Amino acid sequence: MSKPIHVAIVATPEVEPWVALGIHDAFWAVGVLWNRVMGEAEAPAFRPEIIAADAGALRTGTGAEIRPHATIADAGDVDLIFVPSLLAGSGAELGRENAAMLDWVRERQKAGARVVSSCTGSFLLAEAGLLDGREATTHWAFVEQMRKEYPNVRVRADRIIVAADEDGRIVTAGGATSWTDLVLYLVGRFVSEEEARRLARMSLFDWHHNGQNPYARLSARPQTSDAAIRAAQEWVALHYATPDIVTALAQHAQLPLKTFARRFKSATGFAPLDYVQRLRIEESKQALETSDVGVDELAALVGYQDAPTFRRLFKRMVGETPSEYRRRTRAPGFVRALPR
Repeated sequence: MSKPIHVAIVATPEVEPWVALGIHDAFWAVGVLWNRVMGEAEAPAFRPEIIAADAGALRTGTGAEIRPHATIADAGDVDLIFVPSLLAGSGAELGRENAAMLDWVRERQKAGARVVSSCTGSFLLAEAGLLDGREATTHWAFVEQMRKEYPNVRVRADRIIVAADEDGRIVTAGGATSWTDLVLYLVGRFVSEEEARRLARMSLFDWHHNGQNPYARLSARPQTSDAAIRAAQEWVALHYATPDIVTALAQHAQLPLKTFARRFKSATGFAPLDYVQRLRIEESKQALETSDVGVDELAALVGYQDAPTFRRLFKRMVGETPSEYRRRTRAPGFVRALPR
């Protein structure tokens, strides 16, 4: 039997403990849990350890404590470094508070360790300089922050898993539970696809086949630098189904159409129609999640008289059809039937 792959799961005070422990237990299960249930000899494929900068219990931002297996000083050689999701204000903040950990990750990567991250763990990789000039992903809610803080990183907002280099020695994964996709990918790559399938069956893991878009909030944040545009944003939030919406917006802002379009794009980053479409689709997502309104009726309610156009736009922006989105996001019937 080959030597188990040594996985170092990074733990800093910012780590989300449920993710770190979930990653640990998922790797532990490979070659163990399925075999145990099936009465076969156990053959651990990984040796996961939670690694911190210092010894002793680590109190995390959620209030839970983690007791690491080892410190960066005594971790020894590692094959794979996994950075879970982190609750931090910025990559720069992570760097200031965890300089020793960043140095260790850089050193181990140079020594040959593979480095992967899930969710906002990519900010640690970016701050360590490992993503410069490369593609990466992160949680959809932090995409713009990463683009602003690390302009040299090519952020793929729609992707669940992104390899930063050709041989996959640096890999990032998207939103919070995408760590399950990344673990399955790593098990399939370094053990076997069959072991990945076994892990998925035992743990009820499922691939996020449609990327992050089905989970992302599409509407842009209101801005305050241009009072006329802010007023237009507030108006359209309630009147997004209005016909000839861009003209109506310009009239509400009391600006010529071309001037309005230019100022709106400058203030929000979106052309007016793009902004309205994002708002309409976001509103339709919420209706699909909470009501039984038909898709054709919903299209009209959010401002589209042509239902096929609405369906095509929804699929392009969300990655799923309206019906698929409804099936995935609504609680199962047996849950809705439970006493409340």
